[in-house]
Amino acid sequence: MEGRIEPPGSVTVFGGATIDHIAATKDAPVMGASNPGTARTTPGGVAFNMATILARLGHAVRLVTRVGGDPAGAMVVAAAEAAGIATDHVGTSTTAGTATYLAALDDVGGLIIGVAGMEIFDEMTPATVAAAAADAPAGDSWLVDANLPEDTLGFIIGQARAAGHPVAALAVSPAKCLRLAPLLHDIDLLFVNRKEAAALLATDDRLPTATALAQALCGSVRPNVVVTDADRPLAVASGGDIRSFVPLRAAIRSVNGAGDALAAGTIHGLASGRTLFEAIRPGLAAAAITMEHDGTIPPRLNAALLAARIGGGIETETS
Repeated sequence: MEGRIEPPGSVTVFGGATIDHIAATKDAPVMGASNPGTARTTPGGVAFNMATILARLGHAVRLVTRVGGDPAGAMVVAAAEAAGIATDHVGTSTTAGTATYLAALDDVGGLIIGVAGMEIFDEMTPATVAAAAADAPAGDSWLVDANLPEDTLGFIIGQARAAGHPVAALAVSPAKCLRLAPLLHDIDLLFVNRKEAAALLATDDRLPTATALAQALCGSVRPNVVVTDADRPLAVASGGDIRSFVPLRAAIRSVNGAGDALAAGTIHGLASGRTLFEAIRPGLAAAAITMEHDGTIPPRLNAALLAARIGGGIETETS
């Protein structure tokens, strides 16, 4: 990849699509008690969110995931198609229901707890994704998330390497990111948060900085790493160089989906011919726009809004 994804910028996204049930308290939460608040139900999931944002930004996108043969699955597919995403490789389970994600947020949009019911993705074996891998257009870039089983991740990343498709991976959670551990040397770009990076390195996330974690990881990844650290500076490692960037200011309503938006915006930047250090800026802008919206897909997000946010943002690089 050498920090770039070549035009034409088509993308295949392999991973999780869910129905999200998100509740937020109106005031500071009281643990162990019922709290007044609001709730909403929308399609979501790491792969769905990234695919939708990339489609909004003008990319030709294919989504490779699995849903149940239920109304929730139909809602996910309909939302993807409405966004202009190709759903030919969305499989339907005859035994499992569509994956669900339940999250409780506090009154300022911070995550209190999230619960993921995603057993359906265990059905995404190498055989179920083989056709999507074989049918990928020339010049296609691939994104994978760690919701998939380890052998399937290995198959996808191996196929990407064999066919010359650049591949980026999202760690998803400290537990699931370990599925990527044996595959790091074949991943072009890895997105992790501080807890996920610490899990991959088997270290205590309270001790190292994002920069230290990125430095430790970039020896294993070929060669690019993005390590986020909530509202603190994130670290970007590429080609032996490590730089820190400050997140853009945002009037936060929800942090749900911010990491997915960061990845999608960065991939969009790479597809425009930017280096990773340049491409992180549209990623930061996409994350800021997403956090100012109650859901994971801001309704007005498009390439023009993203460009305007980059133009109106402060200088973000700190080192």
